Amino acid sequence: MNKQELLRLSWENLWRMKFRTILTIIGVVIGTSSIIVMVSIGNGAQKSITDELSGIGSVTTLQVYQDLSSMGMTSMGGGKTDDKAILNDDAIKDLKKIDGVVAVTPVVNLNGGEIEVDREQYGVSLMGVDYAVLEDMRYVTTSGKKPGANDENSVILGKDVLTSITYTGASTQLTESEVKPEDLIGQNITMTIKRTNANGEEEMKTQKLKVTGVLEATGGNEDYSIIADYNLVTELNEWQTGRKANVKKQGYTQALVTVEDSSVVNAVTTEVEAMQFTVFSMQQILDSMGSVFQMLQILLGGIGGVALLVACIGIVNTMTMSIYERTKEIGIMKVIGASISDIRNMFIAESTMIGLIGGLVGIVISLVLSVLINLVAGFFIGGEGGVTISFITPGLVIFALVFSALVGLLSGVRPAIKAANLSSLDAIRSE
Repeated sequence: MNKQELLRLSWENLWRMKFRTILTIIGVVIGTSSIIVMVSIGNGAQKSITDELSGIGSVTTLQVYQDLSSMGMTSMGGGKTDDKAILNDDAIKDLKKIDGVVAVTPVVNLNGGEIEVDREQYGVSLMGVDYAVLEDMRYVTTSGKKPGANDENSVILGKDVLTSITYTGASTQLTESEVKPEDLIGQNITMTIKRTNANGEEEMKTQKLKVTGVLEATGGNEDYSIIADYNLVTELNEWQTGRKANVKKQGYTQALVTVEDSSVVNAVTTEVEAMQFTVFSMQQILDSMGSVFQMLQILLGGIGGVALLVACIGIVNTMTMSIYERTKEIGIMKVIGASISDIRNMFIAESTMIGLIGGLVGIVISLVLSVLINLVAGFFIGGEGGVTISFITPGLVIFALVFSALVGLLSGVRPAIKAANLSSLDAIRSE
């Protein structure tokens, strides 16, 4: 019996008992669609959170720290003085030599500044970076432009720099200013910083700054800071603290490392950690969450797999009943020349067809359900249909189809062996 005849005969045998075959297929459909929808919900959660995290911080920017002892953690060693890593200018040069790194800048912060806009006072922080590498960093301006390498008194405003933050107990209240940062582009603003001198008297220093642009939201400190040249911020810091920064011995508290793309983040992170500095990147969070979501998908898939297991039992039952109903037919087929392998392959083909048909229909139903879930979620949660609760990948579709066909095949093995081992004479005599 050739393959074409085998498939035709198997197809005809399936539809002799249409109602029972359809019920069995429905079981596979429910099992397949359950697995796809459950796993797709895990995929959707992962995609939504990953997109959200990727949108609030560049995955190609690494934050490098020299010492976490101030947070109760043991500092790392390397480039050492007193067994602590020193993130000084020599370390910055070494970071720039790492393959895949496109820009490195030390970060100098200044707190306690005030600016006046339309007679309103706003507390601000300055974040000093190296303007020489500003173009190579992943900063994007929504309005205006970035300062040039020699524009020391030019600054970029963070998106929420004029937003007032009020802490009331455990809650945080944000109050937006009527003046938008974009309104200040091209204008000169005056920042005031204060200090207390050795005599206990308060002193003030003013600094003229020209606003050249507004930074796109990053989700980091930049949103609430004024981005300035680190030489200027270092100078203001020295005035405020009353002591000159000793970068060679004390180092910078932080540096930003920008890499070519996300594919080299982990490799660069490993090299920076080998220099015994502490590294934080958004990619680390995404990798950690990927492991969590993988476990979630396995759990959800397992729950959906229970329905497919029930469908598997249904296939075994259908094929076993088919043997009892076709015992005499099997005997006649053997007598007229059908081999044991022909009988076995016929039953396996029938059960595989049930699994395959159920898988195909289940995939179609899953795709429809996924669209409906996202539409309903978008209506109730997002209001604009932009929420991704269920996300079906091509790989999930292929896996579900192959798995359902495999379940059908395996479910038919035992009934097929039983049918192939029937005695021809006993089968013909049966009623």
